[in-house]
Amino acid sequence: MHIEADDLIEHLRAQGLRITEPRRVVCEVIAKRHGEHLTAAAIYDIVRSGTDGQLDRATVYRTLDALEDAGAIRHGHIGHGPTVYHLTDTVEHQHLLCTRCGRTVTVDRSAISVFLDAITDETGFVPDVEHFALGGLCSDCAGQSR
Repeated sequence: MHIEADDLIEHLRAQGLRITEPRRVVCEVIAKRHGEHLTAAAIYDIVRSGTDGQLDRATVYRTLDALEDAGAIRHGHIGHGPTVYHLTDTVEHQHLLCTRCGRTVTVDRSAISVFLDAITDETGFVPDVEHFALGGLCSDCAGQSR
C-alpha cells in the first residue's frame, strides 16, 4: 500500500494541526517521492519553490515531527550526513554505507535478521538498527582492496 498525500494530511489533522498550504505541500512532496530518503533541507527547498517563498524551515521540521509521531514516516542516519526521512509503508530495510566512496545500498531487513538474532541470543541485548546505516565497503571498493 502506498501512502498518499491525503493520508499524511489526515495524520496531521488527527493531531489537531491546521492544514496550511505549506504543510499540504510538504505532505505532497513526501508522498510523491515515495521511495526516496529525503532530508529536511531537501524537502524545504522543494516546498519553498512551490509556495512562492511562503515557508519557514520550522514548518518543515514541525510537520516532519508530527508525521513521525503519527507513525507515517521514520527518520534515519546514513553516515555522517543529515537525518533522512522515509514513509513507513516501505518494506523494512537496512542501509549499508560504503565508508570509502559513500555509496548507499538498501537491503531487506531479513538479510541481517540472523546477525541481529545472534547478538540477542548471545548477549540478551536487542539491537535497534532502524535509525542508522551499517558501515563497510561496497563490492567495488572491497574489490579494489584485494
